[in-house]
Amino acid sequence: MDFGQRVRHSLAGLKRMVTPRPPQDPFAAAEAAPAAAPVTTKPKQRWQGWAIAAVLVVVPIYYIFGAVLTHRINDDLNFKADDPGPGASRTIAVIAGLIDREINQTAWAPNTQPFQPAALLRYGGNMANFQSGMVKALSNITVEIESYVGRSRGTSAADPDLGRARQGLSRQPDTWLLDPWPTSSADQEYRKARTALIAYNARVADGRAVFDVRSDNLQALLARSALDLGSSSDALEKQIGAGRKVFIDRRADKLFYFVKGQSYAYFIALRAVREDFKDVIVERRVATLYDAMLADLATAASLQPLIVQNASPNALLMPNHLSTEGFYLLRARSKLREITDILQR
Repeated sequence: MDFGQRVRHSLAGLKRMVTPRPPQDPFAAAEAAPAAAPVTTKPKQRWQGWAIAAVLVVVPIYYIFGAVLTHRINDDLNFKADDPGPGASRTIAVIAGLIDREINQTAWAPNTQPFQPAALLRYGGNMANFQSGMVKALSNITVEIESYVGRSRGTSAADPDLGRARQGLSRQPDTWLLDPWPTSSADQEYRKARTALIAYNARVADGRAVFDVRSDNLQALLARSALDLGSSSDALEKQIGAGRKVFIDRRADKLFYFVKGQSYAYFIALRAVREDFKDVIVERRVATLYDAMLADLATAASLQPLIVQNASPNALLMPNHLSTEGFYLLRARSKLREITDILQR
C-alpha cells in the first residue's frame, strides 16, 4: 500500500511539472478586487429625478401664489384720506393717502424683479399698469400745484416740499435699486414724495405755506388735467387702429388698465380739488358741470371687463373696451375744457 501511494504521488508531481501554466499578471488581484463590489448609479439618478420634480412643482407654485396673494387693483371710488384738519388741503391729503395705500398697504408692482414671488404681475398682470397710470396722474397734479397753487404769485419762489414731492413722483414706476447702477427705487422715491406732501400740508395748516385757491389757479390745474386726458385718448385711438393688424392685441389690456388707473387717480384727486375750491366753483356756477365731469371719470375708472377686447368698433359680437373707455375719457375732457373756458371769463 505504501509503495503504491508513493508511485501515484510521484506521477502526479511529474504531471504538474510537465503541464504548462498560464502566465500570471501581478496586478490581476488589484484590478479584480473592485469587481467584487460593483458600483450602481441608481441612487444618484433617483436623487436628480426628485430634484427636477421638486423644481417643476415648487417654482410654478412660488410665482402663481405670489401673484395671486399680491394682485390687487383697488378702484374703490369711495376712497378718502384722513381729515387733514382745519386750514390744510384735502387735495394734498388725498394724494399722500393714495401713495400710502399703493406703496405701503398694497405692493408696488411695476418694479417687481424676476426673482420675486409677484414677478408675474409685472410681466403678465394689469396691476402694474393700473398703478403706473395712477402715479402719472398724481405727478401731473403735483406739478401744477407746485407751479401755481403752492405760491402766491408767479414771481414767488416755489415751495421746497412741493419741489421734493414733484421730483419724487417723476421717478419712472419701474425703476429698481439697479438702473443699471445703484439708485433709489420708484417706491422709495414715492415714499419721500409722500413725506414731503405731508410736511407741506402741515405748514399750510399753520399758515407757513401757501395753498392759493384762486380762480386762475383752478383753471391751470384743470387745464393740465385735460391735456393729460387728451394724450391718453389719443393713445387709445392709435391702439384701436393698431389692434386691427394683429390677431391678438397683447397691448390692449396694458393700455386699458393704465388709462383706468389714470382716470381713477384724477377722479379721487379732482373730487378733493372740488372741496378745496368750493367757493370758486359755486361763485362761477360750474358745480353741476364739475360733478358731471367727475361722474364721467368715475365711469371710466370703474370699467372691469373680464377680458379686454380690442375688436372693430362696429363689431357685432365682440366689444371694443378701448373705445368705451375713450368715450368717457373724452366726455370728461370736454367738460374740463368747458369749465376752464367759464373760469377764463
